[in-house]
Amino acid sequence: MTKMLILLHVLAGSVAVAGMLVAWVTPKGGDWHRRGGRAYSLGMLVSLTLAVVVSVLTRNTFLFSIGLFSGYMVYTGWRVAKVKGGPMSALDRIAFYLLIAVAAMMIALGGWMLVRGDTMGVVQLVFGALSLGMVFEDYRFKGVWPRGKQRIVLHLGRMGGATIATITAVLVTNVQTQPAFLAWLAPSVLFVPLIIYWTRRVNDNRMVSS
Repeated sequence: MTKMLILLHVLAGSVAVAGMLVAWVTPKGGDWHRRGGRAYSLGMLVSLTLAVVVSVLTRNTFLFSIGLFSGYMVYTGWRVAKVKGGPMSALDRIAFYLLIAVAAMMIALGGWMLVRGDTMGVVQLVFGALSLGMVFEDYRFKGVWPRGKQRIVLHLGRMGGATIATITAVLVTNVQTQPAFLAWLAPSVLFVPLIIYWTRRVNDNRMVSS
C-alpha cells in the first residue's frame, strides 16, 4: 500500500511540476498562467497530502512536518491570489494555528536531532524558522488578506517557496550529498535570491492592480 501511495505521490508531483513550468513561463495574470497555477496547486495538494499520509504510516515525523510546511505555502499562495483582499476564512485560521504547531514541532525536533548528533536537525531548525516567519507575516494582516502589491508579493513568495519545496523533494530523492542536509538547503540558497529579485520588481512597478 505504501508503495502505491508513493507512486501516486510522484505522479501528482509531476503534474505540479508541469503546472509550475507553465505558470512561470507564461504572462502573469493571463489564462495560461492561471491554468498552470491551478494545475500546480491541485498537483501539490494531492502530492503533499499523500506525503503526509505516508509519513504517518511510516512514522516519519521529519517528512510529516516538512509536508505540512510546504502545504501551508501552497494553500496561502493560492488563497491570496483567489480572494484578492477578502477576509480570512475559518479554514485559513485553522491552517494558521496548525503552522504555529508545526513550527514549534520543527524547532523542538531539530534541537533534539542535533543533540543526538544528527546534522539533519539543521534542516528542521531552518524550516522551523521559516515557518515562524510566515506566522508573523500572516499575523500582521489582522484577518484580512492583502491587496495590490502586497498581495502579489505574498503570492509570489508563497508559490515561489512551494516551488523550491518541489525542487528540493526531487533533489533529495535523486541526489546524495555529504552532509545530507546540503541537498535540502541548496535549492533555497539558489532560488530565494530569484524570489527576492522578482519581489523588488513588483515593488518598483507602480502599475499593479489590486
